[in-house]
Amino acid sequence: MKNSDLLSIAFISIFCGLLVGIPETFPQTSADEQGVRAAVARFKNGVDSGDRTLGPQLATGPYAPQFIQLYNMFVDGYRKYKMPLPLEVGHIKILRDGRAKVETYLNPAKNLFVFTLEKENDLWKFGHQEGILFPIFEFPNPPYNQILELPQARRSFMMAERDFAFRSYVYREVKKDRGDAAARDFFLDGPGFKVAMDAWLPFLEGAGQFAIFLAVLESNYYGSTCVVTKATEEEAEIQFKPLRDLEVLQIAVFDPKLTAEEFRALYTHIMKNRAETCGLEIDISIQGTDCLLKIKKK
Repeated sequence: MKNSDLLSIAFISIFCGLLVGIPETFPQTSADEQGVRAAVARFKNGVDSGDRTLGPQLATGPYAPQFIQLYNMFVDGYRKYKMPLPLEVGHIKILRDGRAKVETYLNPAKNLFVFTLEKENDLWKFGHQEGILFPIFEFPNPPYNQILELPQARRSFMMAERDFAFRSYVYREVKKDRGDAAARDFFLDGPGFKVAMDAWLPFLEGAGQFAIFLAVLESNYYGSTCVVTKATEEEAEIQFKPLRDLEVLQIAVFDPKLTAEEFRALYTHIMKNRAETCGLEIDISIQGTDCLLKIKKK
């Protein structure tokens, strides 16, 4: 789920969309299902009318602030470009615990949002949202050996989100006992990074070796989109658009999660330690989900 990309696509699009009903193959007959559809329709109508006051009325639970932020982002964007929110509804299911799950596709690009709704005073309200869905809607017939294969981009994001959540938790635990500096120091890995770099790229040296190694790691492990714009022994430059960690920081929902300031401080601390261990200097510039690294040999 790329919230930063969703509206940028929608804003420049000339398409208009309508609220689309449930496919005929998935009939909606119960009052609860109709109530869920009505809540989704209110969401769309609120965006279309530019009503920023509606978000808090549609939200419930501990993640209400995240939903309200998402709702306001859509309101501001579609009001600015004077176009209705394209929204399609797919599967709806009322779970045994009383919550509802709704598969929706928003924007002209049909970006996936799976909303969780809960009943409050006989009204369905939005309690959570995710951009994740394994497209399995019923139990397969056993034996089930044709396991769903996820796209590489999805696998990479899942790996980054898992690792970021773990780092956030460890950072918070160390910080509680020993403070910010100790929490940052806990993640330093300069010597190990250098050993791995020299082992995997034995025929390269210096700044370019550092940049190429980092690009290979980030691209293959987390799916960061990167371009090495300069690579020599003396100096190198690498651009991430996006750096996957920054994307996770922006759109993933879990607790505890590093703040933007904490992440910048931690990332800079780690990279400077790696560079210093390798006899290099590094300059880091972060803008949104983009990151530019300039590396020079000392």
